[in-house]
Amino acid sequence: MTTRPARRSPRPETTRPAAREEVLLDVGAPAHGGHCVARTTDDPDGRVIFVRHALPGERVRAVMTQKTSKIWRADAIEILSASPDRVEPVWPQAGPGGVGGGELSHVALGAQRTWKRWVLADCLRRIGGPDVAQAVTEAAGGTAVSVEPLPSEVRAEASEDARTRALAGTGTRTRLALTADERGRFGMHAFRSSTVLDPGRLPLAVAAIADLGLTERALWRRHARPGSRLEAVAPSVGEPLVLIDGRVLTAEGRAASRRRVGEVVDASGLGLGELRYSVHADGFWQVHKDAPAALVDAVVRAVVTGSPSGGGASLVADRVAGTSVLELYSGAGLFTLPLAAAGARVVSLEGSAQAVGDARRTLHGYDTVSLHTGRASARAVDELGRLDGTPADVVVLDPPRQGAGREVIEAVAALGPRRVVLVACDPAALARDLGSLLHSGYTVRGVRALDMFPHTHHFETVVVLDRH
Repeated sequence: MTTRPARRSPRPETTRPAAREEVLLDVGAPAHGGHCVARTTDDPDGRVIFVRHALPGERVRAVMTQKTSKIWRADAIEILSASPDRVEPVWPQAGPGGVGGGELSHVALGAQRTWKRWVLADCLRRIGGPDVAQAVTEAAGGTAVSVEPLPSEVRAEASEDARTRALAGTGTRTRLALTADERGRFGMHAFRSSTVLDPGRLPLAVAAIADLGLTERALWRRHARPGSRLEAVAPSVGEPLVLIDGRVLTAEGRAASRRRVGEVVDASGLGLGELRYSVHADGFWQVHKDAPAALVDAVVRAVVTGSPSGGGASLVADRVAGTSVLELYSGAGLFTLPLAAAGARVVSLEGSAQAVGDARRTLHGYDTVSLHTGRASARAVDELGRLDGTPADVVVLDPPRQGAGREVIEAVAALGPRRVVLVACDPAALARDLGSLLHSGYTVRGVRALDMFPHTHHFETVVVLDRH
């Protein structure tokens, strides 16, 4: 998802029970959002409770954290019968009552991907409906879609060193955000809360960020006041930067002269060599160090071949030249650059003027690209998709978490491209958008799910659809 906001407001405080209430739960299947479906041990057919920090098949003691007329939530605080997939958490501070952002760190990494596979299949069936579920299953070869690890996780899990294997999925985040508490100490929000807690050593961050000591050193507190926002960026080119309330600082805490960072994406597997991007330090970029290259490879292959995986490097130069592409929610040009470099004619639309400015700087010199700022809408799709008088051959969409929505999807279908490539970071939104595309005459041709957010419930899915 290339248009996820760089800044997020803290989630509203959860409605908590008036008095501490503990329950014994038998834990069932995972649910979208990092919970499992559970019921009390003395009422197996009773009300569903969504429990965090548990695993399917476990029996746990849990404390209720939310009770409304619509939903009950709880945190597992004692494991009475443990799953074989339970491991020592790589981020204990993200456990019960702790910070958000590491809700699956107690789950073995392979089991996390199984968890996400179940959630994807459930959302496709329950939200998209049987036609969507069947279409995706057939495109995946008759089975549920596997969620694939990124290269750094593959290497770590294959290591002969036990500690390296145990820490697989950590040290991968090149961006993070912190908030100062009332004492000016930087921390992270508790789950569904505005309370700021100490997150510990930030195990998901790459070493260049972890070594800054953002939560420990007085150096950073000198620049803070209660509620200050800190963003740390470790680009693939150059030293890390720290932004505090918009002020850009070096790793030594001095004012920085640069507000942009350079990113390099290895696209040699597509025959495109290294792709170089210029991005504002506070602009959006995929957070996992392997994610930009993995997504570029999947999306460009999908545009060219109809499959987001496999194939050789020569296919790009041989088959994409002259293809017209309408790209919606294009961000800072992550996909625009490789498509243009491969010879496609690209018209892009992005809501953030800053992101469009970044893309313009990156794509300077490409006369086959037309960059536009604005909201994705039916009118925009119709106008931009027919700039040369004929509909675009391919539409690429990478919408924010809520998905593209029916208006945009139906406008894309009305445009009539022969192929649609949909990138989704939320399986529920994906199911809804796929339902609209299938209803409008498209067939799922290929699908690939990538575990770009280990130790959390998030993942990314790339789906290719062709008009029949």
